[in-house]
Amino acid sequence: MLFAGCDWSDQWLDVAVVDRSGTVLGETRIVYAESPDPVARYQDFLAPLGRRWRATVTGIEDVNLLFARSLAASGMEVVHVDPTRAARHRLARGIAKTDRADARLIASMTLAGEYRPLVVNSPEAEALRVVAHAHRAAVAHRAEALHSLRAALMRIWPAAVSAWPASVGGLRSPQARAVLTAAPSPRAAAQLDRRSLAALLTAAGRKRTVQDEAERLRMVFSRPVMLLDPRVERAEALRIGHLLAALDHAVRRADDLQRDLAQLYTAHPFHPLVAGIPGVGAILGAYLLAEIGDRPVERFGSGRSLAAYAGVAPVTWASGQTVRVAFRRASSTHLRSTLHAVAFSMVSHSPGAHAYYTMRRAGGDAHATALRKLGRKIVLCLFRCMASGLTYEDAIAFGYDPAASDSPSRPRRVPLDEGQIAQARDMLATPGTTVTATARTLGVSTQTIYRHVLGRHWGR
Repeated sequence: MLFAGCDWSDQWLDVAVVDRSGTVLGETRIVYAESPDPVARYQDFLAPLGRRWRATVTGIEDVNLLFARSLAASGMEVVHVDPTRAARHRLARGIAKTDRADARLIASMTLAGEYRPLVVNSPEAEALRVVAHAHRAAVAHRAEALHSLRAALMRIWPAAVSAWPASVGGLRSPQARAVLTAAPSPRAAAQLDRRSLAALLTAAGRKRTVQDEAERLRMVFSRPVMLLDPRVERAEALRIGHLLAALDHAVRRADDLQRDLAQLYTAHPFHPLVAGIPGVGAILGAYLLAEIGDRPVERFGSGRSLAAYAGVAPVTWASGQTVRVAFRRASSTHLRSTLHAVAFSMVSHSPGAHAYYTMRRAGGDAHATALRKLGRKIVLCLFRCMASGLTYEDAIAFGYDPAASDSPSRPRRVPLDEGQIAQARDMLATPGTTVTATARTLGVSTQTIYRHVLGRHWGR
């Protein structure tokens, strides 16, 4: 049986092959520019070295490399060698840092069994992982484009930043982007009349209270503002136009990827399990399954290993009588951030999660610490459900009897009590009183009046 070590770079692959005794049988360098198919070139190199060359165990530090993924897809065994452990071995043995020496070191570590087996997810799970990472990047790019636009507007037109409240999407809303594209400077916006603004809002998808919103924007744009030289303002408007185009592209890209992500999420075998967790929607559920995969038992072995991979299991350092518990930083940052968001959402939707979070906070834990401990409990329960095929039950996950009188319940904060609701109805019964004035008097949002007083959802 042969054991190979592969040290990769952007231009070539250095390969070293050893037998069971550790004797180096061959070394080669596969240059990408000279080898259209590095996998075929690698197999041609292995063929003369042994009769059972197809059973060669190939160790590599980056299993997400195209060469490693393609080699695993061809049926050959690929294992993951930890780069940090390889660097410690190199330092301990006093080996100089070269590509050829690294390939030999990885081959010797593969022979010694210092590696982790590569567990390949199904094509459906791998496709979900690729699209989930692309969606994360698109959301980050959208936020960056939005911040750049806001900073540019603050330079010449601060009133435009607060013209659209966050309740309707702020500057990211289609209405704001449509109006700013037509009038990217204060002088241009001041020339828009009510009819032009109403046409822009209608084209952006607004259906209700179009004339009222157009009048509100006209009043905002007609107020006196600080102005620059017209030539400088035109240059700034040109800059804002390009930033708006970048934001439009980022929004469309994130929306398209979100639709693709939802389709792949529903096709995942564990979709029914994750969809049954309270507080976990399509995006968070897709992020969870993208990082865990569809073979968690073969990949992690236990729930504790998955918790360590997710960064929600602490690291304990002990020396003599000194014991120190530290935050685990060597983990999957994607899964760790996803679990933080899942735990935060479940506190508001799951009775058991809310009771557990409240207990941890009462015990002296900080907000982030309580969420991290809740995330560990969630991921352990999720692993057990995946391994056993059971459905998620909130009472079983957090150990309470839902039929008991003292069982935890998710508290719902009522924005208006019965007296305030009666007061709001009396105010609305008075001729000339608007919903907006009633909401301002009671200190709540207009949507709260529509939903809790009038009994219907409020839409724009």
